[in-house]
Order: sequence, then C-alpha cells, then structure tokens
Amino acid sequence: MHTFDPAERHFTKKFMFAMLVFLLLIAVQTFAIELFALSTALVVVVTVLPVLPLVWAFFIYRTRFKQLDEYLQRLTGEAFLWTTAIMCFVTFIYGMLAMKLPLPNISLAYILPIVISSQGLILQLLLWEDSREK
Repeated sequence: MHTFDPAERHFTKKFMFAMLVFLLLIAVQTFAIELFALSTALVVVVTVLPVLPLVWAFFIYRTRFKQLDEYLQRLTGEAFLWTTAIMCFVTFIYGMLAMKLPLPNISLAYILPIVISSQGLILQLLLWEDSREK
C-alpha cells in the first residue's frame, strides 16, 4: 500500500480543499442565478467566481510539481505534452469537420476537466509503461 509522505499529504489536503471550495461556489452560482434576479454584471461575477479556487489549485499543484524529483517532473511534463497534443489535434479535427458537416456545438467549459483528467490518466499510463520496462 502506498504511504503518503508529509509533503504529499499537505498537498493533497490543500488541493482537495480548493476543489471543495470550487464545488461550493458552483452550487452558490447555480442557486444565485436561478433564485435571484441578478444584473448582467452580477451574473458575470457569479459565473466567473468558481475560477478563483481553480487558479488557487493550479498554484498548489505548481508548488508540488516543483518539489517532485526530476523523474516525476519529466513524466508529468511528458503527460502534459501528450495531453496538449491530443487536445489540439482532436479540437482541430472537430473544427475542420464542423466547417463541412452539421455537428453539435461543444461547450468550451469541458476543456479544462478533460485536460486535467487526461493528464492524470496519461501520467499513470506513462508510469505503468516505465515500470513495465524495468
């Protein structure tokens, strides 16, 4: 069983707290917009507000990344490279097809969760592949 070192435990707690704040702000956003007659400016503020804990989570992740050893930094960087390439190629292909065929619109809000989850999945695949080679 994997044991967390103190730095990893601290990172996990802070990161999970940022995600909890994000989810709470999504709920507040949804209820505020549904229940109250907000001005356009307030709708913009309430809609964008959940991005703040995501930015905070990015800085938490960045700090943890800088604490990783060179091996894990290399694999994490490669995972982001793969994620970026896949996302760019898929969105380019979809955009090219959408110019020629009637395809449904896809919200840009899906890109962030797809990138984050893809990076984590690809990192696990790279770790698995590297451990298989040894």
